[in-house]
Amino acid sequence: MSQQIVITKVKEHMVSAWMQNATIVEFVCNRIDREDAVGNIYLGIVKNIVKNINGAFVEFQKGVIGFLPIRKKNLVIGQEIIVQVKKEATREKKAMLTQQIELTGKYLVLTSDKTSIGISNKIQQKEQRQELKSLTQPLITQNYGFILRTSAATAKKEDVVAEAKMLAEKYEQILKKGAYRTPLQMLGTNQDLKKILSFGLDAKQVEKVITDQEEVAHEFEMDGYFVERLSEQAGDIDRRYRVLHYLKEALSKKVWMKSGGFLYVEQTEAMAVIDVNTGKSIGKEKKETHIRKTNFEAAREIARQIRLRNLSGIILVDFIDMTSKEDQEMLLQEMQQYLNKDSKKAVAVDITKLGLMEITRKRERNPINCQISLDNL
Repeated sequence: MSQQIVITKVKEHMVSAWMQNATIVEFVCNRIDREDAVGNIYLGIVKNIVKNINGAFVEFQKGVIGFLPIRKKNLVIGQEIIVQVKKEATREKKAMLTQQIELTGKYLVLTSDKTSIGISNKIQQKEQRQELKSLTQPLITQNYGFILRTSAATAKKEDVVAEAKMLAEKYEQILKKGAYRTPLQMLGTNQDLKKILSFGLDAKQVEKVITDQEEVAHEFEMDGYFVERLSEQAGDIDRRYRVLHYLKEALSKKVWMKSGGFLYVEQTEAMAVIDVNTGKSIGKEKKETHIRKTNFEAAREIARQIRLRNLSGIILVDFIDMTSKEDQEMLLQEMQQYLNKDSKKAVAVDITKLGLMEITRKRERNPINCQISLDNL
């Protein structure tokens, strides 16, 4: 599969588009003049404890409060604690914090949540899994463990071990800083703008990075990526890849399908709801056959829109009613096949008695409409 990354500047945002086989499948938009706190580690102060929701509100930057789900019962108001920002704040919710620190490398992730070795499910060979586990098992301590990423399977053993030691040293430095620094200071970070803009893909996984930003080009070349430079003044990127067109599509509520049917996408703080409509589509077949074809076409487009818009959490899809249980089951299976191509874990759970398909998708970063708006295009 051909994979390319297209990076350009759109007003105050650096916009990156992940292309698979010449089609944009994901966006990430990073505001240039605003720091993204996700992944940063702070020395915070517990400001309030709310027992009935089993959580605490922690100030981690001056005047900035985040929500911390409580796992340890010994927190008290005024206590200084080390927290990591897990999820961005939204218009309705505060940033989500955690006391379980994660530090991500190229081959593995250090985690203070589990003092054991975890291995990516994409590494399936039993012998290889056992070899990687034996290699890293001696490196875990009572304070942290490691999760081996897919890239560890093809890496040199010494490189994996060296990275594990580097992450361990970084973690120990964060704990030391937390012991003597004053509160509301950043102790470390788990974010890297290049990783964000490259969707976590390394140079071996990407055919090339295409950009009209000279500084971006230089940074990626330093990391071994093949970079193609285009002219920003001439608007080469948008003319060739139609980045603005697809961004506008990802921010629009209405999406037309080739058949003439359309999707209506509504995002709320709690969930996303997608409605399937026949619209202008005209079928020569029986009504049931026409509805089935429209729904199956919609399933493909819905999977694309979920990824393009970075929808996550609970997603409800109101397909056109089908009376056949067999057709419903086939639609559920078809949807899961499309979701399996997603970079994030997504599951078509079930079709309810009301005919709504329930989908869940792992949340990483805010949806695209919280990263950029139509006014910024």
